[in-house]
Amino acid sequence: MASIESAVSEQLTQAFTVYVPLALQPQMDSLAQDTRTHLLGELFRLAVQAWQERGLLPRQGPVTMEFPLGGIDVGIELDASKTRLTLVSLSRTWH
Repeated sequence: MASIESAVSEQLTQAFTVYVPLALQPQMDSLAQDTRTHLLGELFRLAVQAWQERGLLPRQGPVTMEFPLGGIDVGIELDASKTRLTLVSLSRTWH
């Protein structure tokens, strides 16, 4: 039983966390409710995907990505060594 508990504990400690810096919270709060919900869902979906594909991510340094979502450009940073996905920027799409 102890080996099962330690395996579960190890998986939980390796899971990616989603971090939204306090500085970006006002921008998150200003989004429409459906956009904010969609954004948070996408961040957690990407964190799960990153955890599942963690062997493919570089272990040295973070990976940054940008993508459009509901009229905003979203910037994120994936850091495999810290198992963390960080929201780094939100800006209105002007295209």
